[in-house]
Amino acid sequence: MDLFDRLLEIPITVVLIIGGYQFYFWCQRQTFYAPRYLPMAWDARIGFDPRWVWVYSGLYYPMILLAALAQPSWADYARTVGGFLVLLAGQMVFFLRFPVAIPIDWRDNPTVAAARYVHPRSMRFLDTVWHYDKLRNSMPSMHVSVATMVDLTISARWPWFGLGGWLFPALIGISAIKTKQHYLLDVPAGAVMGVAAYAAWSFAWPS
Repeated sequence: MDLFDRLLEIPITVVLIIGGYQFYFWCQRQTFYAPRYLPMAWDARIGFDPRWVWVYSGLYYPMILLAALAQPSWADYARTVGGFLVLLAGQMVFFLRFPVAIPIDWRDNPTVAAARYVHPRSMRFLDTVWHYDKLRNSMPSMHVSVATMVDLTISARWPWFGLGGWLFPALIGISAIKTKQHYLLDVPAGAVMGVAAYAAWSFAWPS
């Protein structure tokens, strides 16, 4: 791709990200099945820290753009988009048929109230995330599954990235539980789904 292609690729990717999340939000509004709650003792031991929202959302989206920019041609870009659509389809199946929700008191408790005074900027950012992201669609973690697929996608093009690329999904996983967006179990579930979708698409459409 030349410079014009790269400049065009960025807004196309942004539109695809925004469009993909409309399916996520649509799933949250559906009530075909009652959600399950899966709190465990481990979750109670993990402290809330709103500062991790800067990783959860601030690092997450630029890395998706990087995965797009790692593609050498429009054909490779189309193949990559197809893989993420497969991942989105798998996520929607789980969100609609096996909905899992986090407890409402994770977002309304004395610890969260105190954080509004201690870390006001981080809480304003996290409040914005919470405004759009409701309690359902917890398992598997969409953030972790996408981050895992981003890591595999970039590493396939830039092998050197794989040496430390695993840090990206690891940081997203930590941020998901430190911001109380997810149960601890949602993190490995998301990673497994990301690997499975990437492997299935790579087998169906090898590069």
